[in-house]
Amino acid sequence: MRLENLTSMQIDFLKELTNIGGGNAATALSQMVNRPIKMEIPTVKLLPYQKLFSDIMKEEELVNAISIRILGDVPGTFLFILKEKDCLDLIEMLTGNIVKSLDEVAISTLQEICNIICSSYMNALSRMLNLTFISSVPAFAQDMFGAIFLTTYIEAGHIEDHLLIIENYFLVNDKKMKAHLFFIPYSGSLEKIFSMINL
Repeated sequence: MRLENLTSMQIDFLKELTNIGGGNAATALSQMVNRPIKMEIPTVKLLPYQKLFSDIMKEEELVNAISIRILGDVPGTFLFILKEKDCLDLIEMLTGNIVKSLDEVAISTLQEICNIICSSYMNALSRMLNLTFISSVPAFAQDMFGAIFLTTYIEAGHIEDHLLIIENYFLVNDKKMKAHLFFIPYSGSLEKIFSMINL
């Protein structure tokens, strides 16, 4: 399925899914750090690949990435990407702890944050469509944005011209941060989802 050919009803379904998943993620993150965390309604974007490096981030930008492979009924890969300063700010904002470098503890915290967010989206889809999923252990990598993204994209066997991007907005007190979560569906995954709901 070519993502640029999604209908308005299919886009609306994805928006509803991310809305439910985002709410679940906020609850789970609040329990994890024992402080109130909110997430605004996530924004779902379809972006032409050629605009990825102009609209999201430069290809040569050094970034930190957490990837989670999803196996089961609807396989794919989640890719959570942030610049290092944003990683530190996100951890500090969510936990209240000052973080000066991405040490082992900080990376572990970042992996758990990503795991909670991705699991929340997949659990929402599982409950809506009675699907089964198995997620991999979150993997951390540091490289140029283009290199990390392209490697994940190719591993998925995904050759579409458009990308599915979920923009997450975290809110703690008066602080707000945006983070991009890419979901790269493997061949046939979107078709299966939409066929089950007759869209």
